[in-house]
Amino acid sequence: MAEQNKKNEQEDKISEDLRFKYIGLEIFPKKVKDFWKDEEEKREYLEKVKQEKSQATLLDRDYSLVKVSVFSKTDKIVLSITSFLLAISLFIPWFSVRGENLHSSYIGLGFIFKLGTLFGYASSSGFGAILFLVLLLLVILFSCAAGILNLLSLFKKYNELEGYLANLKKTLKLNLIPLALWVVLILISMIGLPTPFAKSLGVKGLGDSFNILSFFALSSYGMWFSLAGLIINCVKISDL
Repeated sequence: MAEQNKKNEQEDKISEDLRFKYIGLEIFPKKVKDFWKDEEEKREYLEKVKQEKSQATLLDRDYSLVKVSVFSKTDKIVLSITSFLLAISLFIPWFSVRGENLHSSYIGLGFIFKLGTLFGYASSSGFGAILFLVLLLLVILFSCAAGILNLLSLFKKYNELEGYLANLKKTLKLNLIPLALWVVLILISMIGLPTPFAKSLGVKGLGDSFNILSFFALSSYGMWFSLAGLIINCVKISDL
């Protein structure tokens, strides 16, 4: 019985010839067959692999984040418009004053020329009103300067995109200065300032105190162009 089992095991055992042939290792004293029929077939196959590899690399790159543009043509157009409006803000009406027999608009440059008179009124309201006028003057000047610098940076020629974007980001950060001044102006107007001279002026929207509502009532589109332009420019900083 034991001999019969041993004989069956030997029959079930795979022969060495079959085993080496199965794993691709034929240990025979004869020449191993060539994988390629000829050198031409080998060359064609290698060329095909190289071509497919190059195409796959290009496709992967085309659909990867490496190819995503951080500064598109649309971005440049938008920043150009906002920066242009900031650059000409000195010549855009910032204030619209209405009274019984009065309706005047004052451009940014006109506000600068009226500072002497305005400081005379502000002195009767205290330090807060004087500070408000100084900050408003700085906002007007810095908005114009930021717009000019933005335009110069947007259209400056660079050999490399990285250098262009680095310089543009650095310039756009300067827009944070007038924007921060804008925030302080809004906070001061929300707190409110006394205006004892309001009745003598007869200006609509200006009561016994100057507040955020008075600020909005006296503002014109130049002021909103400045605030909106600065916000848009500063938002783009994080994308560069």
